Amino acid sequence: MTYVSGVVQDWLQVALEQEDRGVHHAWLYFWPSFVKEMHTCFGIPDIVAEVAHSLDHLRMNPDDRIATYNVAFLWYSAQLQWTKSALCHRYYSGLPDRIQDIISTHKGDKPSTFQTLYSTAISIDNHYWERKCESKRAPHSVPQRSLYPECSESVSQLSISDPGSDIDAVTPYKRLGKISDILHLNNKNNQLERRVRPPKDIY
Repeated sequence: MTYVSGVVQDWLQVALEQEDRGVHHAWLYFWPSFVKEMHTCFGIPDIVAEVAHSLDHLRMNPDDRIATYNVAFLWYSAQLQWTKSALCHRYYSGLPDRIQDIISTHKGDKPSTFQTLYSTAISIDNHYWERKCESKRAPHSVPQRSLYPECSESVSQLSISDPGSDIDAVTPYKRLGKISDILHLNNKNNQLERRVRPPKDIY
């Protein structure tokens, strides 16, 4: 009685009370008969239809590993008499897009046997999770900072004239000369000021 509950426990309690009143049930004394009686009263009327329905609606969660899907698929399929081609189609339909996309675009023909499709899907899923682990272990790139922020800021503030405007060829050098005038290099002992003059105009 401790292994059953609910309506099953009530049903068994009634049978035991009937035993006390002289109404005997053969299935209470023979285990195979007890199991058969339990299936008759509380079992699924059509177990094959129920299993087939469960297999038809079985889907792999994209965030799960394929082993979870395979265990459920093999358990259901073992209770059915489906052909290999039917199992192959049903197995592929339950796979997530991240696996189906690779299988459908794979070089050569799409796997036509269940065992080949089964092995291919496992390999693709293993590579997927391996790449996930690699991404987590990879160091994050740090953006490089300019060694001369003052220079960079000054360059960004320069206005570039239109090609057709009246401007001589020496003007860019003059601008660079103004930028170089504000460059300062610091070291641990002293501060040096470097002034770079623009090249002389050559005509």
